[in-house]
Amino acid sequence: MTVPPVMPGVVPAVLDALPPRLRKRIDAAVERVGEWRVDVAGDAARVDIDADTVLTWTLHSGVLVSADDLVCSCLLAPKCLHRGIAVAAASVSDQEIETQAEVVAPEAVPAQVAPAQVVATEVGERRGEREAVDALWSACAEILRVGVTGSGAVVRSELLRAVHGAKLVGLHRAAAGGVRIATGLAAAKAGASSFDRETLADDLAEVMLVCHDLRSGFGDPAALRGVARREYQPIGALRLYGLCTEAVITSSGYAGVVTHLVDADRTLWTVPSIYPGGAERIPIAADGPVAMGETGLTHRKLGRAGLVLSGATAAADRRLGAGKAVRAVAAAGAGWADDPLSALWDEPLADQLTRAFHTEQDLLFLTGAVSGATQTALRLTLETGDIDLLGATDAARDNLRLLGERPGMPLRVVARLVPDRPTTAIALATAGELAVNGHVDLTLDRLQRSHLPPGQPSSALPAPHADPPPSGLLATVVERVVLGGRPVAALPSTTRDAATLARAGLTATAALLDTLTTTARDRARDPFGRVIPDTTDAFPTAWLTAAVHAKEFARAGVRLSWLPPGGAT
Repeated sequence: MTVPPVMPGVVPAVLDALPPRLRKRIDAAVERVGEWRVDVAGDAARVDIDADTVLTWTLHSGVLVSADDLVCSCLLAPKCLHRGIAVAAASVSDQEIETQAEVVAPEAVPAQVAPAQVVATEVGERRGEREAVDALWSACAEILRVGVTGSGAVVRSELLRAVHGAKLVGLHRAAAGGVRIATGLAAAKAGASSFDRETLADDLAEVMLVCHDLRSGFGDPAALRGVARREYQPIGALRLYGLCTEAVITSSGYAGVVTHLVDADRTLWTVPSIYPGGAERIPIAADGPVAMGETGLTHRKLGRAGLVLSGATAAADRRLGAGKAVRAVAAAGAGWADDPLSALWDEPLADQLTRAFHTEQDLLFLTGAVSGATQTALRLTLETGDIDLLGATDAARDNLRLLGERPGMPLRVVARLVPDRPTTAIALATAGELAVNGHVDLTLDRLQRSHLPPGQPSSALPAPHADPPPSGLLATVVERVVLGGRPVAALPSTTRDAATLARAGLTATAALLDTLTTTARDRARDPFGRVIPDTTDAFPTAWLTAAVHAKEFARAGVRLSWLPPGGAT
């Protein structure tokens, strides 16, 4: 069993207590955790490291929230390697960031303003905010300088210290991103299959961009700060129609389902049922009761039924609340060919793409005919051309392969845009000439060949082949810097890549890569020829500029790929 998760501030608190000689040994010693057998009983955990050494945790909701709650019986405690290993190997919990009310440190609140009034009344920069932003920027910049390969326990500890400081002054969006970065670093060090360099690069860019905008006064401060927990506001009465239910599995250890509903104005709403755990939680959540009133509906049924709400509440992202004052009654649903659901497919694709690329409402409503199946996707022919539909679960992937055996079969599909892959979406549900009642929730239901219309199975289609565009050279360097640090950007190959971009006419992209290379190579030396550590913002700012440009360039290309040449965008 792995060690219990910890809150961000615990890691630096424990490592700071270690003498330098032990702190240097943390990275090499972390693998010892694999030999520990941790016993957890309620909010207590312990491991017998050897005959004379016992390490104990006092937990709160399964999480270590204070360094004092981690106790070792060895003679060196609390300045011992055992405690350092335990927190260095632990996953970082973002539970408090997501579920608890906003917490502001006393020193961050002006004397005349009560803590509860800070969010509502303070518009300008909060006291202590600039220091917290600078600390988080510096921690991310250090990761870029040394890369994942050089980001050991000490670098990760400094990041989590900055995350803790950001959380205290109400920078919840940046703090949550910092936790994702710390999780990515840990996954990389452990060689976990969940590590993805592109995801880590995106997380670094997002946090650093938030820090940059807060430092420069650019953008809406409230949006940049974020909130500690999702706030639900009264919205009155609603008549809703079930659209579909999708399975959800997160990289942070949660799984379950989300049911999508539509009101008479075609506004989309969601009802989630997400729990700690893995894929085993999906069928439990799907067949479990909807936590809203006493409807008697499961999530599977709600995706096809209707709902009448009174006293309803909802968050800004249209997630419906389940407070005690909410009253819910089951009602008749509607098919996809009936109002108001059918109107979702009437919206022009160009308008759907604009909404999906620029808001959190990223669902697409597609009408087309099956072209066939590749090894990984169902190919669907729309009026604008072919697209590939991917599956998010084993059930979805099997269903899509089966549907691919009937070329020409018309389908309606609910899918989620994949913003970084041309003409690609994740299929959630479908309806067509199938021997089923209503639509199919692709991530939950299992299609059989008997559900398909008569026809002969077709052979698999070849995967599309296209040479990578030159613009991808910048994104590749951006991601390689995350892995190998500043020296990667200084390699001679980056100069050649910049020249390739310039020859392709992408002079602005080439200039950004040149700037990144120049700042990476610009290293001052002391009289003895030794490199002087660079703590300026030149290199991290150049990397951030390149990362944002590469991401937006790619997204623009993906959006154009969905529409025919000369079509409306």
